[in-house]
Amino acid sequence: MRTYGILLSATVVSLLAGCLPNLRPQTPTIDLTAKTVAITEINNGHRDAGPHLTYIEINRVGAPDAAKPQSQYSVRAPGIARGSSWTSEPIPFSKFSSPRGLDLSSLTTLNLVVRVDAKDMVRESNENDNIYDANQ
Repeated sequence: MRTYGILLSATVVSLLAGCLPNLRPQTPTIDLTAKTVAITEINNGHRDAGPHLTYIEINRVGAPDAAKPQSQYSVRAPGIARGSSWTSEPIPFSKFSSPRGLDLSSLTTLNLVVRVDAKDMVRESNENDNIYDANQ
């Protein structure tokens, strides 16, 4: 009888985990001429996701991890209904802080990192797909 109780508990937990939101970054839009970036987040989970913070980093291509973030900006993302997405307004590079002195206006290529729900404010079915990290 105890085995059935454990099996039932495991089944309920796995079903409930599948009934959560799942936030994921999509490929950002970068305009190197206008020096702006816009991000899109999708909620492909089974519940609505509440408001959360998303961090954006701009780094030099090839910068070692120990030197990152070279510049950063945080976005207050609104709640996103299940099956929906949200796109930010274009964010000027001038709004990014550069704690390591990176001159964003001189970049012709960059490494962009987007960390959706960076503070884990939203309990999700998959916390491992919240990062976009690519050279542009």
